[in-house]
Amino acid sequence: MVEDVKRSEPFRITLPAVRTGPVMGVGLLLILVSLVFRAGVLSKAYFVEDDFLFVAGAGDSGLTWEYLTRVHKGHLMPGALAVVWLLTSVAPYNWALVSFVTIAVQAAASVMFLVLLRRLFGDRAGVLAALTVFVFAPLTVPAMSWWSAALNAVPLQLALVAALASHIRYVREGKGRWRALIWTAVGMAFSTKGVFIPFVVLGVTSAYLGKGLWARALLTELRRPVWWAHGLLLAGYAVLYLLRRDSAGSDALTGPKSEVVPGLVRRLLGETFPTGAVGGPLRWGGLTATGGLADPAPATVIASWAVIALLVVVTCVYRRRAWRAWAILAAYVVVADAVPTVIARATAWDLVGAETRYVADAAVLFALCLALAWLPVEGEDDTRRRPLPGGLSLAAGALTVAFLAVSLVSINAYGDTLSGDKARSYLDNARASLATAAPDADIYSRPVPQEIVLPWNGPRRLTSYVLAPLADPETRERMRTPRPSAAPYVFDATGKLVLVGRVAPFFDAVEGRKCYRAERVFPVESLGGPGMVVAVAYVSPQPVQVVVELGGTQRAATLPATGVMGALYYVPHDGAGKGMRISAAGGQGQAFCLRAVAFGEPGPAPPAL
Repeated sequence: MVEDVKRSEPFRITLPAVRTGPVMGVGLLLILVSLVFRAGVLSKAYFVEDDFLFVAGAGDSGLTWEYLTRVHKGHLMPGALAVVWLLTSVAPYNWALVSFVTIAVQAAASVMFLVLLRRLFGDRAGVLAALTVFVFAPLTVPAMSWWSAALNAVPLQLALVAALASHIRYVREGKGRWRALIWTAVGMAFSTKGVFIPFVVLGVTSAYLGKGLWARALLTELRRPVWWAHGLLLAGYAVLYLLRRDSAGSDALTGPKSEVVPGLVRRLLGETFPTGAVGGPLRWGGLTATGGLADPAPATVIASWAVIALLVVVTCVYRRRAWRAWAILAAYVVVADAVPTVIARATAWDLVGAETRYVADAAVLFALCLALAWLPVEGEDDTRRRPLPGGLSLAAGALTVAFLAVSLVSINAYGDTLSGDKARSYLDNARASLATAAPDADIYSRPVPQEIVLPWNGPRRLTSYVLAPLADPETRERMRTPRPSAAPYVFDATGKLVLVGRVAPFFDAVEGRKCYRAERVFPVESLGGPGMVVAVAYVSPQPVQVVVELGGTQRAATLPATGVMGALYYVPHDGAGKGMRISAAGGQGQAFCLRAVAFGEPGPAPPAL
């Protein structure tokens, strides 16, 4: 009978129910306030250093496998590069768009951290203290304000928290078995540190959701099939990294220097992390293009260690499993933060240890482990060693308020070290100049100011690379393959297009109205590459084709006829070698008079004295 046929249920997409209440309401308010402060810091920041290289690289490449899996300074981060490519395609060098996306991901990480805390501990007031420690953590602010760092750090925080929340739900309810694996893959796609997510999930789950001895609970947890999948994911990531590590090119890691390691570790683990974890460092110094470096006073360092020691002792005295949380935190800070930083960055100076971005992800672990060391997990029995004194909760609340006050001082002080106005002005001028340039304007390449991209980046700091995403396709092509021209333009130090006024460093000229001999070889030496130009001052009653030869490389140009006073013409030349010769083609040399030659980087005319 038709009536007996069971009808299939319609497909539905449902959103998880969100329990409301005072904890959720206050938690969301704390997150909102923290985002306001973070947005204030972002308003003072701007693109800097690697940001320009990322945008330029995205503008110079399609969304290809080669582009996505390129290793950048030790990072394999296809997810981050995909975001760069997408935002560059939509609006290159748009800080408002970048800031919006960064704040949105930070908001997601903060909300997910609140979800994680409530899944672990329920609706307890202590959840708000741990949430405050994370969302107002000064350790995470510098990494968020520099886009290149934020591309790694902020999605990593989201993935770490979401993987923990997902696996805890799976262990307790049997739902969403593979969600933690998916979030782990997301974290690895944005940061190489994502490989540590499975170990954090395993450690927290076995330590606080397992029964009995930690080692026995760990072995029990590893019997779940999902951990085999995590192992395969880690193995696949390692193979891909090894296959693509040579794509780093000049950005390849060179290994640590033994004389740098002790100072770096001392700064990172002895000063930067402990002071930042409890709301410091209060003081920022050693100003760089990306903002201040942690520069805590000795008294701040001592006070920070005293607070951390107090937290460890008190929690271990009253909570049975508190030591497990501190062990997880210590292991993560050393293995996931200090060791990779030493391997990748202990190459020149130990001041790298004062950069908080290398321990930004540890802020998540500090807030979580602080909660685990104090609050009983839902369903956990016999958690207290002894009854809690009556004033201990009040003291914890006072410490949270003190942390918030100190953190806001540190965050605002860091914002005052940011100076994005100069780079913003340069890009605004470049964007406006390109928008109003003539359709056939010839734009020659020269290095951008070192405040934009540092000199050691070589050809990647040329305007033809850095500013190309702002140009239309035709202009972009002329910037990359410049033509000989009588009136080429370059970007000056403020980002405005101006006529080429000089070519340096080589210059030579005859006296009076004499001409160089046709066989003259000029003592020019060049390493080659883009950005080099030959300037020719000549007289010719008719158009003449000349050939500029340097190091066996020839470049031809047709020079227009001149009057008796002569003219100036520019010929881009990327040849490498010694000795430069300029000759007229065929029999045109009889009427061609070469009077002066310059070779080098083109630039605007020097300011008048």
